[in-house]
Amino acid sequence: IRMEPTQNHPFNVRSFFTRDETSDIGNGIVLWRGYFQSVRPAPGRMVINIDISTGMMYKPGPLIGLCLDFLGKSNPEVLAPSKGLPERERQRLQRFITGVKIKTTLAGGENKNARAIKKLSTGAANQITFNLRDGRTITVAQYFRETYNLSLKYPHILCAEVRTRCRKTYSALLTSFFLGREWR
Repeated sequence: IRMEPTQNHPFNVRSFFTRDETSDIGNGIVLWRGYFQSVRPAPGRMVINIDISTGMMYKPGPLIGLCLDFLGKSNPEVLAPSKGLPERERQRLQRFITGVKIKTTLAGGENKNARAIKKLSTGAANQITFNLRDGRTITVAQYFRETYNLSLKYPHILCAEVRTRCRKTYSALLTSFFLGREWR
């Protein structure tokens, strides 16, 4: 009785959740209606117990939208370090989204594997540099332009550093789409 729901719906240890009944409570959080189920012994028979539960999930959609919703803002410019995003707000946002799994969707619909956010950068995509295998130093914004022929809409806002096996990888907030935490 648990196999099908846990294969097709988000779940935690005790409950599975469906998209049928959700309620946006603001600040990037959505409540999902879920169901708890268990099999219990009863005198002379087995009984299936089903109860209703509620789980908090991150709001689905682009990561930049989740960040703005959490901060209570609508203009992406507030995520630019040069525009005065206070360090305290950046750290508060970082605590909120650390561990969230994101998938980057590039031009042409190419999806990268889901990766968990490790932290937020202190610099913008057009300021953060890293070394390529050929020894060149390049910014995150230049990398997207050269590798994927994609100009970032907001190259001057923060990046999300995601976990990888081999090295740091930055994902521009503009191209990252939220998947949600693992409920397994």
